[in-house]
Amino acid sequence: MFSARASEKYNKFERLLLCYTTIIAPLIRSLWSLEAAHANASDVFVFWIAAAAALYDLFVVQKESETGIPRLLAVKVTAIYNSRYEEFFQNQFYFVGFLLDPRMLSQVFKITSILICRYFGTLTRL
Repeated sequence: MFSARASEKYNKFERLLLCYTTIIAPLIRSLWSLEAAHANASDVFVFWIAAAAALYDLFVVQKESETGIPRLLAVKVTAIYNSRYEEFFQNQFYFVGFLLDPRMLSQVFKITSILICRYFGTLTRL
């Protein structure tokens, strides 16, 4: 089955498969988490943003030499992700669910206060 493991075609296939699994992993983890019986609208928003953060880290924070993901592929995946976000969140149901979730309330206030302080320049470090 793997008799041609040293061939260039096999190495290219292995690199492409690694890129694919690296990109898909955060999305799959989010889907698995949302299959829980107690998942709600807030969880959908949180896991969507968590997947975005993972992709951002993969495409922006890490270098192409570290991940092996070409810049053009990262741009295409980002465009697809953004278009799906716009389709999925046409109404604010999930975002409002996130804001009203008692588990997230303290985090929402903390993030909001940090953003306000940064905007007005009163917070120099976290």
